[in-house]
Order: sequence, then structure tokens, then C-alpha cells
Amino acid sequence: MNPSEFLDAIERLLNRLRKGRSSFGPSERTHVRSVIGAWCEVYQPAFLAMLGDQSLIQPIDDDLQTLLMAVSRTPTRLGVIRLVNRVERHFTVNLLVPLSRAYWSRVPEKTRPGRDEEVAARLRRLDPELAAGYEQVVLDLDDGERLTYRAPAAELREILTDVLHQLAPTADVQKSDWYREARRSGARQEPTPTRAERTKFILRSRMQGDTATETAEAYMKSVEERLASLVNTTYKRGSAAAHAGTERDELGQLLQYANALLRELLPTT
Repeated sequence: MNPSEFLDAIERLLNRLRKGRSSFGPSERTHVRSVIGAWCEVYQPAFLAMLGDQSLIQPIDDDLQTLLMAVSRTPTRLGVIRLVNRVERHFTVNLLVPLSRAYWSRVPEKTRPGRDEEVAARLRRLDPELAAGYEQVVLDLDDGERLTYRAPAAELREILTDVLHQLAPTADVQKSDWYREARRSGARQEPTPTRAERTKFILRSRMQGDTATETAEAYMKSVEERLASLVNTTYKRGSAAAHAGTERDELGQLLQYANALLRELLPTT
């Protein structure tokens, strides 16, 4: 579970509370209780499994218990906002970074080496040609008799590139405030958005947290660099069979990472 999902839930609650102008009402009480219930049933167990340290999670548990008791009485709107702010601040400052790192380091474990049915289905909905290319990469990886795996590596690289360009068109990325500011400040020199910037655009459009988005950008950059290296490598020593075996192992690992990224990028419907 992406840690930014919980942060999104907290921010939606805060936005609703801040827009209200009357006393704290029944519908808002239900909203608060639903967020606390989601924490207890979904988020807390998932985050504890990711971090393996209850002491890191406990302050959120304590704050949400305090919040639950508060809304069970007749709290003021300002009092509830202060408690929710405290939860948000603790999560953002103390948990978001370690959880995001744990999430992205473990996300490839969710997919077996080779074909990912969820990725294949989402690609078919986005672009049948990309889906066909993905299936070809999987077939090529399963072919242990190939002399080189650079062609399927190049195909996988192109799939990632095409997904990014379809979901983050150049003109749309260039219109975003953060991209224009980077251009004005001189922080970037490239004439068109990079893969990492397109990744940022896609995840930001889905209201992902900034830290999780930055981690995904770095993840995309790493996968791109490794794919490029595999595509461009020229071996000068050892047997051809050994080279092919090394290429196949690297492609198998990179397919797992690509699956993880595509699960984050591709729309679910």
C-alpha cells in the first residue's frame, strides 16, 4: 500500500473540516470515524508490516484514539482540526519518508518474475500495441535459447517511454506550475520533460504525496539507466552464452521493477 494514500485521506478530511463554518456536525463525525477505522483496519497493519517497528506507528495510534474520544463527545471544530493537524504533522515528518522508502524497496516483491496479469490488463486498456509489446518481452525472456536479450530490453524501455508520453503529454507537463518554475529558475535545461518529470506529473495528477512522488521519480530514473545500459552494452570478454545468461538475468530483474512502476503509473480503469 502506497503510504501517500493515508496522507491523502487525512488531507481530504482536513479540507472538509476547514471549509465548514458551523458547529462540528454528524456527517463530519462519521467522516472522522471512517478515517480512524481505515487506519485501524487497513493502514496500520500494512505500515507495521513495512516498518516492523510498533514504536514508529504508536504515536499515530495514540493521536487517533484521542481524536476518536473527542468526536464521541461534543467537540469544537477548531479542536478537531488541531488533533487532525497533529496526526498529519507526525505522519509527514516522521513516517512518510521511511514508509515511502520501504514501499518502493519492496514493491517488486509483489510481482513474480515475468508477466504481471494486472499490468498486462491495464496496458490493453491503454494501448493494445503496447500490450502486445509487453507480451513479446515476456515471451523473449522465457526463451532460454536467445543469443542476446538486448532487443526485448529495448522493447521494455520503449513501453515505459510510450506510457509516460501518453499519460503525461509534453504540452501538459510544460503547463504545470512546478515545471514552469523550474524553467524560470534555471533548475532544468532539457528542452522537453524527462521521464522522471513525466512520472511526477502522472502521480501528482492523482494527488500522490510529494515524498512518494519524488521516490518514484528516482525509481524511474534508476530503471531507465539500467535498461539503457543493458541495451547499449558491448561485451568484450567471456563466452557468448555467459553474456546471454547475464543479460537474461538482468532483464528478468528489470521486468519486475518495470511491473512495479507500471502498476503505479497505469490507470486502474
